[in-house]
Amino acid sequence: MCKVLIYGGSFDPPHLGHVRVPKEAMDFLSFDKVVFVPAFQSPLKDRIPTASVHRIAMLNLAVQGLDWAEISEMEIEREGTSFTIDSIEALLGTYNSIRLLIGEDQWEQFERWHRWEDITRLAKPAIMPRVGYDSPVEHTLPIAPLACASTEIRKYIASRNNPNAFLHPGVAKYIAEHNLYL
Repeated sequence: MCKVLIYGGSFDPPHLGHVRVPKEAMDFLSFDKVVFVPAFQSPLKDRIPTASVHRIAMLNLAVQGLDWAEISEMEIEREGTSFTIDSIEALLGTYNSIRLLIGEDQWEQFERWHRWEDITRLAKPAIMPRVGYDSPVEHTLPIAPLACASTEIRKYIASRNNPNAFLHPGVAKYIAEHNLYL
C-alpha cells in the first residue's frame, strides 16, 4: 500500500506539463505515485474529446518508463460522464492515502463538481498553480506552474505549427502518424 495522487483530466493531448508538474507535486508532498485517470467525458466541458483509444495511447507514451506513474482506465471503461468522486471511492482502500491533484483553473470551479464536499473529505485536493491564475488558496503547492494547456496545443497543431516543444517525442510522433487535431 502506498500514498497516491489521483490526477484526472482529458489529456487531449497529454503534454510535458501533465508529467512534470504532477511529479513535482508528488515529490513535494512525499507521495509515492501518481495515478492518471483520463476522463471519458468531463461533465464541465462541452467539447467531445478525441477518441479514448488515442488519448490512452498518447498518455502511455508520455509516462512510458516512469515507475512513479500509473494509468487507470476506470473512467474510460465506465463511459459516459466521468465523476471524480466515483474514481476516488473506487480507489479507497487500495492505497494508504489518496489526494486529488487538480489545476488552479479547476479549483476555481471546484464547487460545481459533483459531490465536491465528499471529494474534499476523502481526497483533500492539492492544487497545482497555473499560469494566468492567482488563487489565494492554502492548498496551492509551491511548485512551478503548469504553463501550457491542451486546448492551446490543439489550436497550435490545427494551425500547422510544430508542437514538439510541448510534447513528449513519442506523443508528437503519434499525433502526426494519426493526423490528430488537424
